Order: sequence, then structure tokens, then C-alpha cells
Amino acid sequence: MNQIKIKSLTLLNFKGIRKLHIDDFGPVTSIFGDNGTGKTSIFDAFTWLLFGKDSADRTAFEIKTLDKSNNVIPKLEHEVTAILEVNGELVELKRILREKWVTKRGSEVAEFSGNETVYFWNEVPLSAGDYSKKVSDILDEKIFKMITNPIAFNSLKWQDRRNVLIDMVGGITDEEIARGDKDFENLIAKLSNKSLEEYQSQVGAKLKKMKAELKLIPTRIDEVERGKPEAINFDQIDQKMGQAEKEIEKIDAQMRDELEAEQGLIEQKREIKKRINDLEDKVIDIKHKARKEAYKQYSEASSEVRKLRDKLSELDAELETADRGRDTLAQKKEAKEKEIEALKNQNKALGEKWKAENAKVFEMDENACKCPTCKRELEAEDIDAKRAEFEENFNKNKRQTLESINATGKANTDSIKLLEAEIKTLDERIAKGTDLVADLKSQMDSISKQIDNADTADLPSENEIYDRLIKENEELEAAELSIKRLTEKADSLKKVDTSELEAKKREVKERLNELALQYNKKDQIKAADQRIEELAKEETAMAQEIASQEREQFVIENFIKAKIETLEKRINSKFEIVSFKMFNTQINGGQTETCDTLIDGVPFSDANTASKINAGIDIINTLTNYYQINAPIFIDNRESVVNLIPSKSQIINLIVSESDQKLRVATQNKRVAVEA
Repeated sequence: MNQIKIKSLTLLNFKGIRKLHIDDFGPVTSIFGDNGTGKTSIFDAFTWLLFGKDSADRTAFEIKTLDKSNNVIPKLEHEVTAILEVNGELVELKRILREKWVTKRGSEVAEFSGNETVYFWNEVPLSAGDYSKKVSDILDEKIFKMITNPIAFNSLKWQDRRNVLIDMVGGITDEEIARGDKDFENLIAKLSNKSLEEYQSQVGAKLKKMKAELKLIPTRIDEVERGKPEAINFDQIDQKMGQAEKEIEKIDAQMRDELEAEQGLIEQKREIKKRINDLEDKVIDIKHKARKEAYKQYSEASSEVRKLRDKLSELDAELETADRGRDTLAQKKEAKEKEIEALKNQNKALGEKWKAENAKVFEMDENACKCPTCKRELEAEDIDAKRAEFEENFNKNKRQTLESINATGKANTDSIKLLEAEIKTLDERIAKGTDLVADLKSQMDSISKQIDNADTADLPSENEIYDRLIKENEELEAAELSIKRLTEKADSLKKVDTSELEAKKREVKERLNELALQYNKKDQIKAADQRIEELAKEETAMAQEIASQEREQFVIENFIKAKIETLEKRINSKFEIVSFKMFNTQINGGQTETCDTLIDGVPFSDANTASKINAGIDIINTLTNYYQINAPIFIDNRESVVNLIPSKSQIINLIVSESDQKLRVATQNKRVAVEA
């Protein structure tokens, strides 16, 4: 063990001590003096000599000597010299603080320009750095403070005190504490990538979270229960849905029958039109023959003039008939052209309707897949089933609508083709009529010229004969009657109207959708019951996991307690009168680090001065054994201690003595003169 002892100490102009020389320090040296005589200054001088600080670890303190007016006495050197015995070898240290006075050019008065410190080691001057290094080679400054002042260790921050003590006992590993305890060993195995404190926080946080979640589960179950739809007769709803679907199928069949019937009507109307055309041709032929017969009879019964006049009348009548017939044909053509235009416009509208219908895509009503009360999404498989059902109905309705549009468009196209064929026939007949009119007018002009040059007789005209023949012709009457009846029949064949069926179908579909929404509640109730069951299972599992985590927490707390007890036991075994409390127990059962010094169970801060000093000596004794170095111990207020515990270190007592107005030093029963 390294031994450091003070053999002599000399102060010159240091903190009011003009001159002090203490020679031959013994194992125990006592320095007596009244308050303010400079006892503590001796300790300050020793620490300043070594480290440039006073005993309170301050670098800024007043060293210089003051006069009676408390002004610094200038140009004095402030000096401390000590002879130390280090492991049996004597070493002399000296530190001098001196003022620097400079006389500037042109001035006769020197001016103070600052201070300087000079260092000597065995009378050899050194730089500040070299001097500090030599001092630290003898004794580390931090260790020096702790082993030379009984109060120093307990003046440290508790974190620093704790670190010193743990370093001294070497610390305790978790594996060492866990050895032989299965629960502890299992706990340590879980700490591969985290500290015990982190794992404890993790378990605590997990417990807190699970307890909060467990507390919420009954509320969540209640929310699901309250959001669950009331049960209804789903079999009855299903039956009504089946009836509605059958109604829709029946309406679709009726609409198909109507469209097929409409196709038959078109064919029937086309046949009637053909028969009317044939009868009209027959009427024209009969009238033409009647006109020829009238002319023949008129010619045979009259003179040449009369014949000419009759012929003119005949031609005039024929011309009138031809003009009227041509106009009638033109009107029919115009009507058919308008009908074609209407059918084409209708087909155009049907084309737009077909495009719009064909462009429609299935869009799922999201509300149909949600609970109507809690708005929670149904299960994925239920949503897919509903989507497939609604999409199939949508595609079926779309297909039927497109088929209906196509059928109507085809019927219109067929009608257009029929009308165009009829117009072509009318054009041919109109052309023939135009040629006939021109021919008749030419004949009439020729006959009129002949009549102008001849006398006329009073004979029945050809037209009169013609009218008689027409009236007497039963075949003509029958043909005209047939034309009238066929025309009336054709007009009665109206286009098929499915709007009423479509409206009825929409009404049934709306009813079916409403029933489907009600039926969806069955899935919602099922989903709610499943969710309640899941939450109940989750509640049970979470309660079991909480119990498991609480047991883990209990193991952690026991492990920490065992570690605390082991650590404190090891530390306290090294001291005679003091013990240390290394942990504080919190309200929640957790442990926080600390380092409180106890003297017979009393906190150091609450102990009396004598107990504090003896506790400090006890701590110093242990530290010197640990660091393997002894240094002088300066004990201030030594008069407060009757019995000082033994120590192997050199003791320097600083004792308050009212009778000693000047410092008095006693060492090994010797008195040392002091000049101050």
C-alpha cells in the first residue's frame, strides 16, 4: 500500500497567515485555535499546494494577505512549501503566487500587470503541466479529496458515490443472482437484447395496455349487441323474395310474348298491304275496261261529232281520273316516306338507348354491404356473395332490355324495307300515270279541233255511259268494299306497348330490393353474434395473459430485490459503522437507484457531527484499502468527537480552542511555535 505523510508544512503570506512552519508531523497532529485563527487555512494551503484549490474544491478564493483596511498588501509573495514522505522517500513541493509589476517606458512608477505562479519539485523549478503530472503520479486528485476529508465522500452527488461503491465491490452480474433459481434463470434468458429495466418497462407497459383493453371489452360487446338488428322472420322474407323473382320472370315472359306478337302483326300488316295493292290494281283495270266499253257504246250510238264529243268527254274523264289517281299515289308516297322517316328516327333513338344500356356497368351499393345501424362492413365472403347475386340480376335485366331494343329495331327495319318496296311500286305507277295524262291531253287537243269544225247533236255523253257501267259493276263494288275493310283492319293493327309491363317490373324489383335489404339483416345478426363470441374469447385469453404477465412482473421484482440485497450486503460488509441504501422502493413497487449513507440506520444528513466524522473515517479506511493508498486526513471540528475510530492514515486534527487566540500545534506531545 502506498503511504503519503506530511513531514513539514510552511506557509508564507497565505490567507492572513504571515508565517507558519510546522515541523515533524506525527501520526496524529492537532492544530488548536479560536474561530478565525486560520485552522482551515492550513488544510486550504495543503490542497492549494497540490492542486491549486482550497479544501472546498474552489479555484477562486482569496490567497493574498490583506492590511487592516482589507486591502491587498502589494508585492508580497504567497508561498506554501511541504515536505512529504511518499513510500519512505522525502519529496519537497513548493508553490509561489507572486505579483508582476512593470515599469512602462517614460514612467517612474511600476504598475501591477497580473499574477504568476511558480512551481518547484525538490527545489527544481517546473512548468505548471509538469508539476501537475508529478502530483498526479503520487495521488489522483479525485481520490485525494475522498481520503483526506471525512466529509468529502458524502458531499459527492449520490450517482458518483454509487459508482465508487459499485466499482469497489466489482458489481454483480444478473447471471450470478439467477444461478440456482429456475424462475430467475428463465428471466435472464429473455434479456438477450435488452436490459432488465427495459424488460420490466416492457412488461409493465404491456400489462397496462392489456388491462385497459380488457376493461373496454364489455363495452365493445355491448356496442355490438346494441348495433345488432332485431331478429325477424327471415323464412317469410325469403319466401316473399322468391315470389317477387317469379313475378319478374312472369313479366319478362309476357314482354317476350308481346315482342313476338308484334313481329306477327308486322307480317300480317305486310300481307294486308299486298292484298290492298292487288285490289286497287283490279279496280283500276275494271274502270279502264268500263271506260272503253262506254266509249264503244257511245261511238256506236252517235254520229261522228257526237262520237268525237263523247270521245272528248271520255278523255276528259280519263284525264281527271288519271290526275286524281296520280295525286292519290303521290299522297300515299309522301305518307310512306314520312312513316319511313319516323321509323328511322325511332331506330336512331333505339340505337342511343341500346348504347346507353350496353354501357351500364354493375355498381355495388356499398350500403347493402354494411350494417344499417352500426355501419360496420359485412364479412368479405358475405360481401362477395351479395355482390355476385346483385351482379347476376343486373346482367339479366340488362340482357333482356337489350333484346327488347334489338327486337323493336329489327321490326322497324323490316317495316322500312316494306315501305321502300311500296314506294318503288308507287313511283312506277306515278310514272305510268304521268305518261297517261300526257297522252290523254294530246288526244283531247286533237278531238277538240275536230269538234270545232263540225256540228254536235244532243246524245248521252260517254261519261254518263261510264257512270252507268260503274254503278252496274258488282265486281268493282266488291273490290272497293274489300279495300275499305282491309284498310280499316290494317289501321287497327297497332304497335305493341310494353311500358305498362316495364313499370310493373320496376315496381316488383324495388320491392325485391327492399326485401333483400331486410334479408341482409340475417347476415348482420350472424356477423354480430360471431363478433361477440370473438370478443368473449379475446376477453378470456387476455385475462389469462394478464395473469401470466403479472407473474412475470412478480419474478422481476423478486429478482431486483435479490440483486439489491446482494449488492447492499457486499458493499456494507466492507464498512464497520456505516451502511448504504442503494435503492428506493416506489409507491408502485418499483425500484429506483440511489446511494444514501446510513449511520446505525440514521441518514448521514440527520446525524450529529461526531457521527458524521467517524462515518467519514470509516469510509476513508475502506477507500484507502480499495485504492491501496494512505494520505493525511484533515479533521475539522475535531473537538466534537470524543472517541475517534482508528485509522492507518496520518491524522491532522483541526480543533476549536477559545483560549488559543493564535494557532497552536501539538504533535507527538511536542509544541510547535507559530508565527502568524
